[in-house]
Amino acid sequence: MRITSIETQPLTLELQTPLKVAYGTYPVLEYALLKVFTDEGLLGLGEASPDPEVTGETQASVLDALENASQFLIGKNPFDISAIINLCSREIPSYPAAIAAIDMALYDLIGQKLQVPLYQLLGGKGRLDIGLYPVIPMDEPSVMAKMSRNFAEMGIDTLKIKLGSDPKLDLRRLSSIVEAVGNRVKLRLDINQGWKDAETSLQAIQAMQGYNIEWIEQPVSAGNIDELAKVTAASDIPIMADESCHNPIDVLKIACHKAANMINIKLMKCGGIDQAMKMLAIAEAAGLPCILGSMGESSIGSAAGLHLAIAKPNIIACELIGPLFINNDPAYGYQIDRITLRASPSKTPGLGVKLI
Repeated sequence: MRITSIETQPLTLELQTPLKVAYGTYPVLEYALLKVFTDEGLLGLGEASPDPEVTGETQASVLDALENASQFLIGKNPFDISAIINLCSREIPSYPAAIAAIDMALYDLIGQKLQVPLYQLLGGKGRLDIGLYPVIPMDEPSVMAKMSRNFAEMGIDTLKIKLGSDPKLDLRRLSSIVEAVGNRVKLRLDINQGWKDAETSLQAIQAMQGYNIEWIEQPVSAGNIDELAKVTAASDIPIMADESCHNPIDVLKIACHKAANMINIKLMKCGGIDQAMKMLAIAEAAGLPCILGSMGESSIGSAAGLHLAIAKPNIIACELIGPLFINNDPAYGYQIDRITLRASPSKTPGLGVKLI
């Protein structure tokens, strides 16, 4: 099997509710769709979901990177996936989301050729399904409380809360949410670097003691591992590295510095499944549980991540909930129970999703 042609196109996803985080507001997500064709008539799908603040890419730059990659991908055998991803890392090293799109398209093709779902290629079905949980965008306390209450009334018992502005305002936001949902709902806080340094972060964490907080994600600036380590050492609440951890080297650095208790792996940050599995192996050896994070991908990128989460037990939580909040999903086949918010992988070969 050989790659014969590649097509790319802009993929602008319309969100039902704008996503507001510490470093920006996103009413739409400007991504890219990748189609990889072979001489056997197979079509592999990929999605590049860049974020200038996280991956350093834009929609325009990933489209350019994918076009450049087409020059060395034509004629390649998709089964040579490690060699191809290594080649991508040399030729387009600053474009992890673009590489992730290539990576998942290759895995999609391999699964289709072998007539097996992707999770079978990644180690088999380690679990039948996995629970997801909604994200509460950063907003006024009353708005966040109302949204949280609505989810709690639906029976949702876990929420991801976006914080990261002034710690006093963040405390009012959190207090309003807890007043609205009670202590039975588990809260996973994502600061998106908003508290900047260890001193500010620890003051904020101390003020939030007593709430049902499972973990706090990336409280400090991404590039300051020492500050992250200070927070981790002093906090009774587990601390997760996200923007500080992009690749296997970062996982090793965090483990050696004891800079976090947990790791957030995102396919778009690291360059796809091939690299994510290396990160998982290092994290597991270091005793660091991982979650599989999301960039709000459509059913294409979400399906790739779900297969990985199903196959790998060191992934203890999964955030691939994007397809529930997109008005114009380009694909179908990503399976979520909208009542329980549990996602299960398709048994269809490859990613198990098709274009609409």
